[in-house]
Amino acid sequence: MTSLTPLEVQRLAYIRFLFEEGIDYSRRPAPLSATAVLVLHDAVELFLGLAADHHATDPDPKIQFMAYWAELKKSEAAIHLPGQGSMRTLNDVRVAMKHHGTPPAEQTIERSAADVLRFFTTATPVVFDVDFDRIDMVDLVAQEAVAQLLRDAQPWADRGDHTHAMAGLSLAMDALLDYYARPDTPFGWRETPFSFGPAVTWRHVAHTDSRTIEGQVSMLSAIAKETRTALQIICLGIDFPSFARFQTLAPRVHGYYDHSYRYSYLPSDPATPQQYSWARHFVIESALRASRADEALDFMHGQEAHTERMQAKSQERAWTGPPTD
Repeated sequence: MTSLTPLEVQRLAYIRFLFEEGIDYSRRPAPLSATAVLVLHDAVELFLGLAADHHATDPDPKIQFMAYWAELKKSEAAIHLPGQGSMRTLNDVRVAMKHHGTPPAEQTIERSAADVLRFFTTATPVVFDVDFDRIDMVDLVAQEAVAQLLRDAQPWADRGDHTHAMAGLSLAMDALLDYYARPDTPFGWRETPFSFGPAVTWRHVAHTDSRTIEGQVSMLSAIAKETRTALQIICLGIDFPSFARFQTLAPRVHGYYDHSYRYSYLPSDPATPQQYSWARHFVIESALRASRADEALDFMHGQEAHTERMQAKSQERAWTGPPTD
């Protein structure tokens, strides 16, 4: 994607993200599945707008959806955009639903999802000289450690080792929660409103005999660990049922004193490409949802810096009740 600017790469990544969202909606039960038509249409419309910008056609700001085919054809590159007929059908379905209250049938939703996939697959190389599958949504992830782990996991999936790739996704989710629970600031590690107490690791819950004091403490630690994680997920705006599904798919990866990371798995039950694809999309979506908390962290860091500067000038007063004079 060397011919694309960083902003165009990010816009393409967002289009890919919307497409994945639309596909996810298309698999939900009615009437939720009807939302897929709106999301898929938005993804295509954003793609068309980016295509016009990339080829500098300068279209009318009020350009109609179907006018982009003629607009791109008259560009200097004379782009012959495919999929005009199927996208016209998608637009008709969207108009019928949004403006006339006519919900699409299940078969119509499935056909729309297939048509949009075919459109992106064929149009992206024509317009941007890149395969649609090469567009990586990781470019949307602002948390660097999370993004790096997602990138590290992908080559294992490309090799067909989706179980090992899922371990990387597990570490990426852990890194996401750590990013908001224990951010590394100029003043060292600090707890945040998203910490909910100190971290509870597997070492705190290793004892299993509940008849002993150690076992009871271990049991309470296990409860605290799960509760703390659930509070973090919910307060960061991440979908908890999806997180529960993610936990059943991705192996738990444990860190050890020698700085190694290991996990257990069943060779007879490897992760599938579909499971990996869903889990990767979930981690990216979670990172985007959690980024709403960045403002709170930035404010906290600013307050810490202000406190450090003012600490030498601070004074202490005692509270004695209402004034007596």
